[in-house]
Amino acid sequence: MPPAPPLEVLVLGPLAVRLGGRAVAVDRPLERALLVRLALAGGMSVPDHRLAADLWGDVDLARPTERLRVLASRLRAAIDSPDSLTRVNGGYALAADLSDLTEARAAAERMHTAVRAGDRLAVRTAAQEALDLWRGPSLADLRTIPYAVAEGEQLDAWKLTLQVELLDAELSLGHAAEAARELEALATENPLHERLWCLLALALYRTGRQADALSRMARLRNRLSDELGVDPAPDTAAMELRLLRQDPTLLPTASESPAPESLAASSATRSTAAPAGAVADLPSPLTSFVGRQEELAWLTKRVTQPGVITLTGGPGSGKSRLSFEAVRAVTDRPVRLVELAPLQREAAVLEAIAGEDASGSDPIGAAAAALDGSVLVIDNAEHVVEQVADIVAALVRRAPGLTVLVTSQRPLQLETEEVRPMRPLDALAAAQLFTERCAIDAQGAEPEQVAAICTAVDRFPLGIELAAGLTRTLTVPQLAKRLTDRMRLLVSGGRDSQARHTSLVAALDWSHQLLGDSERAVLRRVAVFAGGFTLEAAEQVALDPRDVAPALTELADRSLLTVEAVNGRRFRLLETVRDYALSKLEDAGETETVRAAELEWGLGYVQAAGQNSDDFVNADAVNEVFTEWPNLLDVLDRAAGTDRAAGGLRLALALHTPWLIRGWFAEAARHFDALTDAQGATTSERLTALCNHGFVLTMRGQFDRAAELLSEAERLAPLQDDDTLTLTALYYRSIVEIERGRLLDAFTPLLTGQALARSSSEHERRLSAFTDALGTLYVYAGQSERALECYETCIVADREFGDEHGLSRGLSNLAGALVGLDRWDEAVKAAAESDHYARRLDDRQILPLNDVIRGLAAAARDDLDEAEKHLRSAVEYALADDSGVSHAYIDLADVLVRQGELSEAAALLDAVFAEAPAHSTSWLAARAVAAALALAQGDHSRAADLVTETSTAYTRTGFGWPRYAARLAEVRAALQLLQ
Repeated sequence: MPPAPPLEVLVLGPLAVRLGGRAVAVDRPLERALLVRLALAGGMSVPDHRLAADLWGDVDLARPTERLRVLASRLRAAIDSPDSLTRVNGGYALAADLSDLTEARAAAERMHTAVRAGDRLAVRTAAQEALDLWRGPSLADLRTIPYAVAEGEQLDAWKLTLQVELLDAELSLGHAAEAARELEALATENPLHERLWCLLALALYRTGRQADALSRMARLRNRLSDELGVDPAPDTAAMELRLLRQDPTLLPTASESPAPESLAASSATRSTAAPAGAVADLPSPLTSFVGRQEELAWLTKRVTQPGVITLTGGPGSGKSRLSFEAVRAVTDRPVRLVELAPLQREAAVLEAIAGEDASGSDPIGAAAAALDGSVLVIDNAEHVVEQVADIVAALVRRAPGLTVLVTSQRPLQLETEEVRPMRPLDALAAAQLFTERCAIDAQGAEPEQVAAICTAVDRFPLGIELAAGLTRTLTVPQLAKRLTDRMRLLVSGGRDSQARHTSLVAALDWSHQLLGDSERAVLRRVAVFAGGFTLEAAEQVALDPRDVAPALTELADRSLLTVEAVNGRRFRLLETVRDYALSKLEDAGETETVRAAELEWGLGYVQAAGQNSDDFVNADAVNEVFTEWPNLLDVLDRAAGTDRAAGGLRLALALHTPWLIRGWFAEAARHFDALTDAQGATTSERLTALCNHGFVLTMRGQFDRAAELLSEAERLAPLQDDDTLTLTALYYRSIVEIERGRLLDAFTPLLTGQALARSSSEHERRLSAFTDALGTLYVYAGQSERALECYETCIVADREFGDEHGLSRGLSNLAGALVGLDRWDEAVKAAAESDHYARRLDDRQILPLNDVIRGLAAAARDDLDEAEKHLRSAVEYALADDSGVSHAYIDLADVLVRQGELSEAAALLDAVFAEAPAHSTSWLAARAVAAALALAQGDHSRAADLVTETSTAYTRTGFGWPRYAARLAEVRAALQLLQ
């Protein structure tokens, strides 16, 4: 057998994984964190308790061993190299190569050898080789994981050590000017690093800047005193004294003067020198340029060729800065900047572009002759875009060598124009920009807080810089907590900024003033949609629906909204633009009116989806509803406690079936709890809400409160002379009785409901639901044959109706009944067909049940490893959804008992007993496995007591679920053999 391909883990930057040289995607953060933690252990086993603490911190974590097993299982699947990750001595070990770290360590060792030998050229070469292996901050994408914070900081501290050695070598080789630029940046990032500041002072001194060198040393001394309460180290104090005395030994010796070849080598390995030939009329940059390196590289190359390029983007997206950075690199062509923002008259555009030639008989011709072969930068053209388009089109026709670079919120719409939209910065660049612009004491802020702040301003440069500026008065945690008030916070920028960029509000005011009345009305009204919107949704909240389509086109052209091609067209406002527009909605006094219109849209949307598919019988209708979930959720949350509460309740009732199909019981319970008593709701609506609320509470295990609500509904329903309400109350009441283990009591409402449903053909679907519930009751009561008959009847009806949810549930239930009859192949086949519908619906209640069926089938053929795999998959759904314990916990515990993994089995059962009410169905099932566990632990007395008590409970409640009754019988027989 050929050897397994090597697994490489790269940690000097965002995590990268390779298997045999091929990139491997490990997408989930915890899987990535586990991979790196084990890789850093160098093949040694890391025990479970240590891994749990490293991954989740010092918290009282429920079921850590189980969580780690699930995590390890997912990681094995992700890396496609299952043999690399092994279970060893109560922990995990990983066979992987930290290739970039290994290479960096080897280069660092060569560097230290060269330092000892005094070979500065070798020091520089080795240090640069090590540093080139970094792709960004170490473990940049894992800094929210407890252990990765310390590991990442250690690796970055080591990187800083390498940088210091490199720059020290550069100084020794006579490259003081080049080194000074990098030392200045590093010293700003590391304000208390004494060696770094000493090297900076030395570099400044060697370039003739003694005063600046002494100023830096004084700044270091003051910071050490103010922040740490210490004096500088002796070497630092000695350096300051030598600078004061102008010690001649501080200057480079003749042997340290840079040779031409060493300068060339320095240039080849480090690209920090500023481009030559700065353009005279471009504003000088006062800050570093961060991010957009790919865009800058493309644009720098593109402006060397004739043509028209337009950078488009919303206010504060960085269009102007990118254009200036690109043309600064132009050294062989004249560059001219035309700033249009101050212009108030359209007639002034030609004068601004043509300059002195504007008053001649042929201003375009004269300007074309003057500009041909040059680069013309036209900044901020959005308010005069038509005039600019006409002038530029005429210029490029008559000046074939002209390059025109335009920045505008909307394109010129020329045939030869290349349009480059400005996207948000990537997360890493956004965080870097914030860190560079924030106060010094904020530079060590928590990465997740910085990321949240950057996201809140859409990761656009202006918003990030304004937010960073606030750290002079607010801490980063304080700023992060106030993100919802971003419009009021981000109101002041730098004094050197142009007027429209002095605040985020000013930038948006500039764009807003350029809109017509109809565009402004549409903008403020569509801002109520929290999750984007369709044309039809926008028309429903508009003053005049006829204005919407042209207004959206205009807003998209001005980069105030984005257009997504997802099943048609979907529109989305940037969060900062949306906040601004909502403030305009409030100013116009239209908020309540538009919120009410949005609610009517949401209700109509859900009702139409249900009606079009006969109450959500197919997956497409359910998926259609959840494409609008962010908007629907926002509507529901805003309706409670307002005049819109009754409408909110109607929306919750319309969403009940989609919620059930997805298994979103907690979400449904939250909204019914808030809206059931809404003023203005009809008695029928309140009764239906009581029933629905009771059911979802049942599915959450809150049986007593559910029974209370359903009893009230059952009492009031007959008074309404509405059989549908009565059937709903009876059906949900039977479910709560089944789930809380009162099986004998459940027969009455089920049989009553069946009889009532048979009385009218209108209730044919309800009859199927009662028959399905009766089948479940028969399963729990140990009558699998009768259960099978019920389920088969329901499946026939569901196929006739085309009810995908009914088939998802019914086929899974059928599989469960077949398990009770030991018809394993048929059970697995039924579960597989159920999977087809459950996956289409994303039915996270049924999918794990089907995994349980496969696990039980594997256990029946004594393939316990396969059984464990399927049952862990089922448990993972509960862990991922935080939906509480399920029967999968019980069945997994049973398999673990058979495998001898008693500690984990006990933990799983403890979790069940902690959540399941006494004598509920789950509690009764778990007691049989608890008896098996006690027997396996050698506690025969405890096992015997459990057998006796559980047998009595089974008889009293009518519980006879075959697999648990059989397990209890096995334990009883084993105990009898021991007597």
